[in-house]
Amino acid sequence: MRIILSILAALLTGAAVAQEAAEDPPLRELSHDLNGDGRAEVFTLIEQDAGPTDLRVSGTGGLDVTGPALGTSGEGAQAPILALDGQGRVQVTSFHDVEGQTRWTVTLTIDFPDGSYRVAGYRFVWWDQYDPTIFGFCDLDLRAGTGTIQQGAERTHRIDTEIPTLPITLWAETDKVFPVDCS
Repeated sequence: MRIILSILAALLTGAAVAQEAAEDPPLRELSHDLNGDGRAEVFTLIEQDAGPTDLRVSGTGGLDVTGPALGTSGEGAQAPILALDGQGRVQVTSFHDVEGQTRWTVTLTIDFPDGSYRVAGYRFVWWDQYDPTIFGFCDLDLRAGTGTIQQGAERTHRIDTEIPTLPITLWAETDKVFPVDCS
């Protein structure tokens, strides 16, 4: 009986470890109370044909809100994903790391600072597929108007930005001037 229990315990432990080791599928839909009304909104990525991916926010207590082209996909890219950052804000991350020498990701951070869903953060990370010394990142806090930037082994330095926290409905169609090395 002890042998059977030992084998059963080993199998159950192995199954639990295997389940923990399995990767969770990428999030294409996320429920979270970003607007603070006590009810979770539903954030859904809607992929268009090989290109822009829209973000639809439903359950807002009013009409659904759609942010067109907040993510990208297509040739050389994986489908965008959703996540929550450490402050409970929603993030849309696009991955262009499948082919080509220069690979990159872009993360847009969505917040609800003034009664509307806005892009409050922008992070661009890039790297050379073949040379690990060639890389960089740009991380912008659009609400504060500041950010950090780094290229390769250089020190990270602080930058100022004048890109406003645009509503998600206007992000894609509004011209923005990004600091050098931020796009």
